[in-house]
Amino acid sequence: MLHFIVFLLATICFTLLTAGVLFSFYKREIALKQRVNNYFGERNKNNIVLNKKENKRNQLLKLYWQKGVQQVSERVSKTDIKKLDVMLRDAGYPFKLSAIEFRLVQILISSIGAFIIFILFLPIASNKAMVWVLSVAVAMLGFRYPIFYLAKKKTQRIKEINKNMADFFDTVNLLIEAGMGLDASIAVVCQKMKGPITEEFRQMLEDMKLGKSRREAFYELRKRVPSDTFQSIITSLIQADQLGIGMAKVLRNLTTRIREQRREAAREQAMKAPIKMLFPMVFFIFPALFIVILGPIVIQFITKGFGG
Repeated sequence: MLHFIVFLLATICFTLLTAGVLFSFYKREIALKQRVNNYFGERNKNNIVLNKKENKRNQLLKLYWQKGVQQVSERVSKTDIKKLDVMLRDAGYPFKLSAIEFRLVQILISSIGAFIIFILFLPIASNKAMVWVLSVAVAMLGFRYPIFYLAKKKTQRIKEINKNMADFFDTVNLLIEAGMGLDASIAVVCQKMKGPITEEFRQMLEDMKLGKSRREAFYELRKRVPSDTFQSIITSLIQADQLGIGMAKVLRNLTTRIREQRREAAREQAMKAPIKMLFPMVFFIFPALFIVILGPIVIQFITKGFGG
């Protein structure tokens, strides 16, 4: 069985290598043929048949996917769906998946990983129980890995929002001082800048177009972004809007506070640097220095003794 698996992997590698070599040799001819077909509108019967097969295959995949989503929705509780929805919202909805679809992806990754491990190691393993244990461990890891991915995306998103906040509100402040309103200034900045903070403010503007007041849209924006700094700034904007204070002055003070907080955070990270450098120095740098410095002395003691 092991020889068969090695032979199968070698065959696949050889086939892929041959295909890559042939594609590199005939790359120009393939590109020229595609351009001619696209320009003159020629479609071969084989291409039509292949497109029909691909459409049928996509329809089957969509049908099975919908059935899987329906089965998962019947078995997952509402509390779990709410938790997953919050985690997806904090991560920025990666891959545009809903909570039920994300749980289906977790189940698929878990089952496929366990099945692959079971098929590969069961024929060659002497201890069958270890294969079962390994399959269960891979299944649990595959089920939990998407959650870890969401947590990582959440931290990256928060860092990017905190990094772009000062520039975003500075630009909004300049447009307000130039005579534009708050909503129009945010819309213009969202068109010119990119990033998660602009996506959230676009969503806020869409909520206002759908009938929500500015206060409600700001409250929803504060809930969606799990950043303490951002939430405090949105709270200040809500209070300034309620009290009728000029937004230009408020935004100027807020951007000053944001830059001061970033400066303090940079100083804090700089103070932590010596402590973080201690462990690499102890485990990697100091042993090498001891070998270089004390190595010749130890060799001399071994060869000549203490009297040499």
